[in-house]
Amino acid sequence: MITYEKALSIVLEHARRIFGAETGALNDACGRILAEDIAATRDIPPFDRVAVDGYACRRADIGGELELAGLVPAGHEATAAVTAGKCLKVMTGAALPRGADMVFMIEDAKVSPDGRIRFTGDDRAMRRNNYAPRGEDRKKGETVLRKGTRIGTRHIATIASLGLAQVPVVVPPVVGVLATGDELVEPGTAPLPHQIVNANAFQIAAQLRGCGVPSRYFGIVKDDRESLVRAIGEARDACDLLILSGGVSAGDFDLVPQAFAANGYATRFDRVAIKPGKPTTFAVAGDRALFGLPGNPVSVFIAFELFVRPFLYASMGHAHEPLSLRLPLGAAIVRSNAERETIVLVQVKERQAVPVRHSGSGDYISLTSAEGIVRVPAGSPPLEKGTMVDVGLF
Repeated sequence: MITYEKALSIVLEHARRIFGAETGALNDACGRILAEDIAATRDIPPFDRVAVDGYACRRADIGGELELAGLVPAGHEATAAVTAGKCLKVMTGAALPRGADMVFMIEDAKVSPDGRIRFTGDDRAMRRNNYAPRGEDRKKGETVLRKGTRIGTRHIATIASLGLAQVPVVVPPVVGVLATGDELVEPGTAPLPHQIVNANAFQIAAQLRGCGVPSRYFGIVKDDRESLVRAIGEARDACDLLILSGGVSAGDFDLVPQAFAANGYATRFDRVAIKPGKPTTFAVAGDRALFGLPGNPVSVFIAFELFVRPFLYASMGHAHEPLSLRLPLGAAIVRSNAERETIVLVQVKERQAVPVRHSGSGDYISLTSAEGIVRVPAGSPPLEKGTMVDVGLF
């Protein structure tokens, strides 16, 4: 049995970049990994961009009345320049007219009966230029987004503003999902009293989608060595990565490790000193990899977040840094066994990390209210309420 840190280092050592690049539609880019740097196709902003609705003028003329020489809406070019004693009314987003060096807000203006404009703002308002200079954010050719960036919703407007309808993204790995166990039936099938519904495969597929990676489902395989060897072999030939749930602990019918070996997978580790998730297994066959996850849904979810997600992102060139918060515990964490690192599900409530009521790794209902985890090191004493902890957010 090895520590989590050692297990993760082994996983990341095998996360070699074996995937190519492709162009994808902008609408489908969210969640994907950038395959190339993206540079500004022109200065950003591309012109001196007005930041408020107001009047463009020369600062030297600000003390007297100004003649209104026209209107410049956003998206229209000014037909006249600003000259001595004159101003142009401009809208937010418009290009600053030639000759102007400032804009004062409509709220800081008084319009006389004859239509002349006078600035009425204070000294602070007078000092504001109220426009963004051309190229203030980026110059043409400067990098805007780096290769390896995971494209989020906050990146889409920037990419679109560069005029890119197609985005260079990493081709995701082909990932197979397979569930094992005589006790499993698929959703939509009424289980017998001694059966349970297969939840893990669908949970894994959902977590994969969250990584921007599609999955291929190979169904349920019964606890039979021949069936397991055949199913794993079929999935291995079709996939870069195979994820199984169940059959990797020490029970009489846990035949999955044998089926790994029969298909040429070399096991790198099969026990990790964490709870839940101890029987997590990682194996490789050339450039292909395999995760054998425990059978209980909470263990599967946590093992995916701790090992599979970092592996996938590293394989696609993305440096995964989970979001975390440092918060006080909202209730004490007491363990019956401190020999292994314990992963505790928590909610974030009233700026505290509150442990989720949890009856074991088979308690998948507890996942529905969990928002993150707290890692409690092996050998650590009980953590009292108020202890500051790092919460890894999902």
